[in-house]
Amino acid sequence: MFSLRFLLLFLPLTIFAQSPSNTLNIIPQPQSVEAKKGSFTLKKDTRIYIPEGQAGWDVPAQYFASLAATSTGYRLLIQPMKKFKEPKGNAIHLVLDPSITSDEGYRLEVKSNSVVIWAKTPAGAFYGMQTLRQLLPPEFGGTRSYGSVKWEATCCVITDAPRFGYRGMHLDVGRHFFQPAFIKKYIDLLAMYKYNTFHWHLTEDQGWRIEIKKYPELQRIASCRNETLIGSYGDQPHRFDGRKHCGMYTQREVKDIVEYAQKRFITIIPEIEMPGHSLAALTAYPELGCTGGPYEVATKWGVFDDVFCAGNDKTFHFLDDVLAEIVELFPGQYIHIGGDECPKARWNACEKCKKRMKDEGLKDAHELQSYFIRRIEKLLAVRNRKLIGWDEILEGGLAPTATVMSWRGTEGGIAAAKAGNNAIMTPGSHCYFDHYQSDPAIEPLAIGGFTSLEKVYSYEPIPDGLTPDQAKRILGAQGNVWTEYMSKSEQVEYMAFPRACALAEVVWSNKERRNWTDFTRRIQQHFNRLDASGVKFSKSFYDVTASFSNNKVTLKANDPALEIRYTTDGKPPSLNSPKYLSPIPITKTTTLKAAVFSRVRPLGKSMAVQYLLHKATGLKYNMTVKPEQYTGGDEYALTNGITGIIKLWKNWVGLQGKDLDPLIDFGQPTAFTKISFNFVNAKGSWIWPPKNVEVLGSEDGTNFKSLATKSFNADDYQAEAVETVNLDTPGAKYRFLKVVVRHHGVIPKGEAGENNPAWLFVDEITVE
Repeated sequence: MFSLRFLLLFLPLTIFAQSPSNTLNIIPQPQSVEAKKGSFTLKKDTRIYIPEGQAGWDVPAQYFASLAATSTGYRLLIQPMKKFKEPKGNAIHLVLDPSITSDEGYRLEVKSNSVVIWAKTPAGAFYGMQTLRQLLPPEFGGTRSYGSVKWEATCCVITDAPRFGYRGMHLDVGRHFFQPAFIKKYIDLLAMYKYNTFHWHLTEDQGWRIEIKKYPELQRIASCRNETLIGSYGDQPHRFDGRKHCGMYTQREVKDIVEYAQKRFITIIPEIEMPGHSLAALTAYPELGCTGGPYEVATKWGVFDDVFCAGNDKTFHFLDDVLAEIVELFPGQYIHIGGDECPKARWNACEKCKKRMKDEGLKDAHELQSYFIRRIEKLLAVRNRKLIGWDEILEGGLAPTATVMSWRGTEGGIAAAKAGNNAIMTPGSHCYFDHYQSDPAIEPLAIGGFTSLEKVYSYEPIPDGLTPDQAKRILGAQGNVWTEYMSKSEQVEYMAFPRACALAEVVWSNKERRNWTDFTRRIQQHFNRLDASGVKFSKSFYDVTASFSNNKVTLKANDPALEIRYTTDGKPPSLNSPKYLSPIPITKTTTLKAAVFSRVRPLGKSMAVQYLLHKATGLKYNMTVKPEQYTGGDEYALTNGITGIIKLWKNWVGLQGKDLDPLIDFGQPTAFTKISFNFVNAKGSWIWPPKNVEVLGSEDGTNFKSLATKSFNADDYQAEAVETVNLDTPGAKYRFLKVVVRHHGVIPKGEAGENNPAWLFVDEITVE
């Protein structure tokens, strides 16, 4: 079988012509890089010198030496030095420099006979070592020994420090449990890209994953579920695998992982979910819920009504005991308590909760949630810890010293910063790595959404509208990896990388240093490095995207230097297929397929899109409300000739609680006899059928005549599917055509997203 590693190593020779100024393929991009002539060669007798008598400086040296031992076979000697002298002989020097202002900053100088890293702290020296690692061949730090590689690093001078103090990656082990060995591998990958925080999501409705000695039923009952949902949540009826899924980290394992992370200058923030997402804990201790149970550890995904009872003091005694053990295991200043997606139905019906609201003078259940969070905040403060919660902790009033993790857009972070609280930005639009990263038709099943590598890279953590002082409250950003659809560690790697590389540059590099075009060059070199590290990363970077305008298709690769080949006869593209040079005319309904190729074979998956030609194809239109999030990918997506598919939300035009009413101008009176469009039914994702549709014609764009109508009964649509609507308009001839698709309204009680406005997803207004 053809080796991916061989292919990726072949790429730099065949595609990229590198000049001396752009051969330093460092991610994240340092503040200042100056390439010099020559190179330093790491040898078996290279020594690493560290400041004598300075605590912690041996850690980065030992880490680098361990990487060298695995990949080169060299056993590098680490030696203390009282005072730094001009290097003689082949050596790496770590030098304490109090004049460096950033605790995580460093200055790296590579000469032909030596490497010197100046830093204020061991953390800065560690990041300098990671940069040196990236200057060496990609096999350095790999999973095995490479005897024939020459271990050279280009001579250079690099000055560097991070833009943000919080640089995080998250991993959900509640939905699926991952072994300690993989957690350590994940931490190693974060360290390689200079992340300093690992957010470990340890408890969920589907499983409690950490040993609490005072509550053994958590280990016996809450750590197991009877079975797991198969396929998409939206598939009806739900199917299950019938297999028990269990897993819990012992406190000994947790201590070992925490120590492992500390040696890589990564702080672990544990998340213990409360008051919602607590069904697993309630199954073990049903007296902590409002109804008393019985409960069952969840076997499918979603939000559940049963949550910790806020009116029961036993709840707070339990959580105080749990947190007492948690803070002993995790020495960092932050404990994450979730606080998200907490339904209030049980609280509103619970006599204990109603009494609590009355006794505390709380006007509603939202204020009861604020009471809950504030009480937990005080429990943590007694133990010298600070609270982090998802942005729902803003509801009912924000706890005084809480840090908000803003996931439902940027609004939570903005509100927290303006209130004087700290915020960490992790919006679903850019930082959720459980979303699809390429065409879902050719990707593994995911929860939905679409977040490409380029979109991650484009993220700016400081929202508009903040004053300079308020902007300082934005501590940084974080990538989230929720694992409903990731049962294996290889799937986590696939979804997290290389998107985590892009976010690493967002949170480390200065804004003006970030450049997507240059990043596309560097990330391709890092594919070699990830491959050597045994990472099953996604290669969707090489997938082709297409846009349609004026009856022509424009193809695009992330790197313009990449070669695209295509077909229009339905066959897969090959090395013998036409090379893409300019937009491709479409004169009839056509299935176009395209892929990126090296000189020997395809690099990514083959894209396939069917273009429909009809009377409205390529025409412009106006709408009363323009979509912001689900735009269909093109400015005029409803007439771009592409029909959306169920998984790929980016192909759909979507609005929440609003009507879609495209007004199409044909330019002259045009006869049409049939109007068609598709809509999505995916109630589990809050996407509902329309309430009704009306087709109207006009000669002047102002006065309209109703030509056809249709109403819909939402109960007739149960399965998640794309539904087609056909409306006959015999004898119609108008210049203007308006199609008004009215949204369902408020989602009824008992359904996912109840009491929220329903989403309406529509695509391709076909006119015949």
